[in-house]
Amino acid sequence: MDGPGRRSYAGGTMRTWGYAMSGLEPIRVDPAFWRRVDVSNALGQRDIGALFRLVRRHAGASQHRIGTAVDIQQGTVSAIMRGDRVVTSIDVLERIADGLGIPDEARVRIGLAPKEDHMHRRTALGIGLAAAISPATLTAVLRESAAEAVEFARHRGASAVGAGTLDHLTTVVAGIDRAYPWQPATELFPLARAYRQYVEQLLDGRHTLAEARELHVHAAYLSHILSDLALDLGSTVAAKAFANDAYGLAEQAGHNELCAWAADSLAATMRWSDEPAATVTAAQRGLRRVPRRHPLSARLHARAARGYAALGNRDACTDALTRARTACDRLPEDMPSRFGSDSAEHVRYSIAAYAAECHISMADWASAAQQAEMAFGVRRWSNWRAAGAHLDLAVAKTHLGSPEEALEHAKQAVAFGLHRGGSVLPRLHRLDAALISRYAEVPGVQEFHGQYRQLASQTTT
Repeated sequence: MDGPGRRSYAGGTMRTWGYAMSGLEPIRVDPAFWRRVDVSNALGQRDIGALFRLVRRHAGASQHRIGTAVDIQQGTVSAIMRGDRVVTSIDVLERIADGLGIPDEARVRIGLAPKEDHMHRRTALGIGLAAAISPATLTAVLRESAAEAVEFARHRGASAVGAGTLDHLTTVVAGIDRAYPWQPATELFPLARAYRQYVEQLLDGRHTLAEARELHVHAAYLSHILSDLALDLGSTVAAKAFANDAYGLAEQAGHNELCAWAADSLAATMRWSDEPAATVTAAQRGLRRVPRRHPLSARLHARAARGYAALGNRDACTDALTRARTACDRLPEDMPSRFGSDSAEHVRYSIAAYAAECHISMADWASAAQQAEMAFGVRRWSNWRAAGAHLDLAVAKTHLGSPEEALEHAKQAVAFGLHRGGSVLPRLHRLDAALISRYAEVPGVQEFHGQYRQLASQTTT
């Protein structure tokens, strides 16, 4: 036996689904269970502890039965249910999904590809698991994808769109969107790219006018997500191409909110491309499309503020931040946003993070530290955004004469995870430069310098 619920055989390993070898019956869950709001929330947040507790409550499954079904030791299951252990490995998530019999629609919510989908991410690129892609291969893929995005933008009866196809695409896109804050970009990018190619094939085929609009919307959402992922992977070229493709598709579909999301992605890319004027232009382009009482309105004002700060226009930056906070104050505490809901609290933390970057650009270190500390609450929604807040605070602390505190916050950033290397790298560079120029002899600075150089060498450019 290789572990609970598994046995070896010639040529590989065969699952026994947690009951044939142990004498236990399989865990039987009513299909309606996977449509429950609390279950959907647990899947969307990848809260496996909450999922296990719900399975125990509604299916009457013990920790031992759950562990046997998903091939995890009972002690580990107990720790997960207490919240002492967090599941992040895709392989373990796949095992849990298989062991509990999670249906395709629910699998997508947790960020996994549909089990029977011929577009499964493991075969979409023909190069194995995305996590195993080398930096050189990833660079080639991103460059090829940039060309694809441009080609997508160039090409735009009886229907060849199969029954349920649009519903399936909606589920997939929503799942990728929910997985974005938690799942590595190297794993999500090939999946999103494969589905983007699939939608392009549908657009090139026969469809009704109504289906054409829906396909354009799905293609735009996927290109918008691909833009953000490409930026996270360090390719501003691919990020710009996909953002422009998303905007064009959304405009063609008459979808103003989606136009604004595409403009938001473009503004982010221009910011990290060190094109502050283009950052402001992209943000303003989005603001012309989005309703005032939409959470994205506040974020776009904050995006514009970052561009103004980089241009050295303090007055315009201050005005844009004021507009961002005013827009946030007008939001209800909970509101619909894209595929789920957003909260004013989340938006406030995001604006604080943008404000911290603005004050860093203007060398206002005390204000930058204050705003970065306020932004820490974003960890509830995204660990890597919390990592960015810690790095901004580290920069401010370095300039305020506290290198030891700066290094501690750098460690916190690493603890939260830096798998969004491309978009976090500029912050790391800024911190490394400040520490080396001022405190090269302080213990820990050279070690951080080495870590930064290693990450920089592995990040696609």
